[in-house]
Amino acid sequence: MDYQSGPERPHSKGSADPIYAQASNKSNRMIRHRSHSPSSSQKAALLRFGALCFAVLLTALIGFATQAQAGYPKAKDLYVNDFAKLLTAKDAITIRIALAKLRDDNGVHAVVVTIRSIHGYGTGDLTIESFATNLFNVWEIGDRERNDGVLILVAVKDRKVRIELGSGYGESYNEQMQSVINQQMLPHFRRENYSLGVMEGTDSVVQILSQRASTIALQSARTPTIKYDGSSSPSDSGAGLPFFVIVGGVIVTAFGLIWYARSRKRRCPSCRVALGRLSGGAEDQYLDDGQKLEKSLGSVDYQVWQCPKCGYHDLQSQYRWLSSFAGCHSCGYRTMKVGEMITVHPTEFSTGEKQIDKECYRCGFRRCETDILPMLPSHIPSGYGHSQYSASGSDDLVSGVS
Repeated sequence: MDYQSGPERPHSKGSADPIYAQASNKSNRMIRHRSHSPSSSQKAALLRFGALCFAVLLTALIGFATQAQAGYPKAKDLYVNDFAKLLTAKDAITIRIALAKLRDDNGVHAVVVTIRSIHGYGTGDLTIESFATNLFNVWEIGDRERNDGVLILVAVKDRKVRIELGSGYGESYNEQMQSVINQQMLPHFRRENYSLGVMEGTDSVVQILSQRASTIALQSARTPTIKYDGSSSPSDSGAGLPFFVIVGGVIVTAFGLIWYARSRKRRCPSCRVALGRLSGGAEDQYLDDGQKLEKSLGSVDYQVWQCPKCGYHDLQSQYRWLSSFAGCHSCGYRTMKVGEMITVHPTEFSTGEKQIDKECYRCGFRRCETDILPMLPSHIPSGYGHSQYSASGSDDLVSGVS
């Protein structure tokens, strides 16, 4: 392009052509811009830093997910939780009935748990002792005031077994529980007959705890001696006597009427001969399978009266209202066990939850319900702390006593 549109002006010192000055300024700006862009080494460093941050974030997410999945197993049954599938169906029912009877008769809550390994839950427990103690506390086994719960734990892959006792037993029962492990459980475990070992071990534990409960009840039944100081008059001391006499008379009369209704002599409607009551198991021939199970569970008392002449029989049934078994929603027999367990304790600020487990020992009907517990009144202290629990010994299933 020709730039001769006007006379040429002389260039003074220090001056510059405007066009070239503009180009020079653009060039300087480009140079300055390039001077602030990262070099290849800086880019590599940034990439490495980004990869490191991503790795840290990914590791944190994986750890959080693992921690969310980790934890002690949740109880599925009040008495038998066979997570390792070691028990036969028959032995599981036998164990459940024994533990339910222990709780009904003596108020002692015992639980049997089988697992593959203590390391399969990500709890951080390195020994079966710590796992059993923590599981005992998490499940809140036993009465909170008496601390009399019992946990029978078998970790088959770890080849370990432990009987965990509440602190209410002290150390006096550790030796007896150790003997149960050594004599009733380990011999069967070494032959890989785990179901029989757990059942016999549970039976021995139930016998020991039942005897302990009977001893405590006998001691509590002893009436303390009350010293009379003569400060009150005879009329004052006997003021409440008529009330107790009346109440006692009503109770005795009620029981007498019940006894008479059940034991009175009956006559055959055809022969008019007095019926005889069958006993010693002879009445079972007139009971069906469901009624026999009701009788063995103690939920219904059956009486059979038979005519010795013509064979006519009269079947009488009486519910035992103190039994923990209820009528099954499916088969109708009184063979459904109803157990309750508080899963979330209520506080002054939040409601709680109670799990109600129903299982029929005859037809296998099962139902799990959840009931909402109301919040505690503000004047009642909230919170349910756990006591420290003592424990019996644990043993390797091969080497025996360690």
